[in-house]
Amino acid sequence: MNTYVKVALTLVVLAGLGFFIRATDWPGVWKSVQEVGFKFLVLMFITFVSAWLSVVAWRYCLPKEADKISGWKLFWIRQIGENVAILNPTSVIGGEAMKIYMLRELGIDKRQALNSILLSRALTIISQILMLIIAGAGFFYLTAHDFSGFRVPWMWWLLLPGILAIMVMLFRNRAFRNQLKSLFQRVGLLPRYLKMRDFIAELWLELRTFYRENRRAMLLSFIASCLHWIVGSLEFYFILLFLGIKTTIAKALLVDMGVIVFKSAGAFVPGQIGVEEYGNKVMLAIIGIAGETIWITVSILRRARQLCWILLSLFIYFVSFHKRPAISQV
Repeated sequence: MNTYVKVALTLVVLAGLGFFIRATDWPGVWKSVQEVGFKFLVLMFITFVSAWLSVVAWRYCLPKEADKISGWKLFWIRQIGENVAILNPTSVIGGEAMKIYMLRELGIDKRQALNSILLSRALTIISQILMLIIAGAGFFYLTAHDFSGFRVPWMWWLLLPGILAIMVMLFRNRAFRNQLKSLFQRVGLLPRYLKMRDFIAELWLELRTFYRENRRAMLLSFIASCLHWIVGSLEFYFILLFLGIKTTIAKALLVDMGVIVFKSAGAFVPGQIGVEEYGNKVMLAIIGIAGETIWITVSILRRARQLCWILLSLFIYFVSFHKRPAISQV
């Protein structure tokens, strides 16, 4: 990573941070933090534990190089990369590139760093889908009699896994893949389709190889990823509890997974300003919490927590990582 790229990336991240800070409702943040008082530290602790579990999952995907880096350094690399992803228009691409760069500066092999990030991201997505299915099924079951007497059919529980199963079967069919290839060729997107297809094929191969060689590590990584989502959803649970609203962890998990879907759709927006807030409003309404001020307070508290981690991550980067001389050039 040459000097010009470093400067450009730094300027983009700082510009995104400036946009994030400017869009923050500071009076609302102060009022909301005052409302929950020292309980705000509980939210910081929950997100710390959730992030640490994500680091544990990532570390299991780096079996050959794990002894070269401490858990705390990997934690901050993860935090810095995730916050870079939040603050730049390329989203997760820029964030993951930052992680690879920082790992290389610590002597981690580039290929091993890339594979660990891809494997960890894949397991994170798979575990997220599983948590969404479980939370959705639990929600439909618990609220089966709450839709004006209309009972939700049990088959709805299988809607998402059914769609995923159909997609897998279709993509395993050569005729369907050829038709899809022809469609992308007609609309002028064939090169992008082929690049994405090759990327997915390579990722699938890496997953299979990793599973054959490190089954225990893959299982533990997947379990840690699931726990990462469950603990992370407790933030919604406790925020609502602090505001005097009782709910269940299953509903909080459903809200959290749903908001992440909204954030993924608006990943190109720096900080997902407006996107996350809308996701909070929609998902809280789905579980029956539709107060005009509730979703605003929830959004502000989550933004305050997010801003704390962003500023802390930038501080750690410039103090502990930025001055470190590069071991090799990208």
